[in-house]
Amino acid sequence: MKNETVNTKKDAVREHILTIAQEIFSKYGYKKTTLDDIANAVRKGKSSLYYYFDSKEDIFQEVIKKEADILRQELSKVLRKDTDPEEKLRDYILTKITTYRQLANFYNAIENDSAAVSFVESMKATYDQEEIRMMKRILLDGARRGRFAIQDFTLAAIGITTAIKGLEMPLSAGNYKEIDLEKSVDTILQIVCYGIMKR
Repeated sequence: MKNETVNTKKDAVREHILTIAQEIFSKYGYKKTTLDDIANAVRKGKSSLYYYFDSKEDIFQEVIKKEADILRQELSKVLRKDTDPEEKLRDYILTKITTYRQLANFYNAIENDSAAVSFVESMKATYDQEEIRMMKRILLDGARRGRFAIQDFTLAAIGITTAIKGLEMPLSAGNYKEIDLEKSVDTILQIVCYGIMKR
């Protein structure tokens, strides 16, 4: 019983450190953030951080995993909804970009190799494959319901996820971040589903 209480307390402190570190990394970036910054913010000595984490990189890695899990959970909720494939595709894109706007560390780690640490490359590869699988599920559902006509589901999933990735930066942090996101997603979806050819 005592060990459980100690572990629960340790987990709570660890989670508190991660929450504070998440804010600091988001504000200053990985390179400019120091262990002293995190220690001061959580009101602990720098040496006590080593009881919970091995290094600054270890803390950053845990923050990125935490944010990646949030994004994964939000997108999984979309996949579980019993909606039309077109609505699910729209909801997926909207949820992805909206959640991305809130996850500065994950976004910066994925987009800025200069701020990344060694684990980010393998995380990127894993995340890309997960995203393609999620998109493929939406497309397969649409084809089963007779709404999508797709020959190669993997290629279509890669194409759509790549297109969405290209829009994440401008719609999350770029010149377009102030515009109506729902309208933007509807425009993008119109192009993805129907192309740009005049009908």
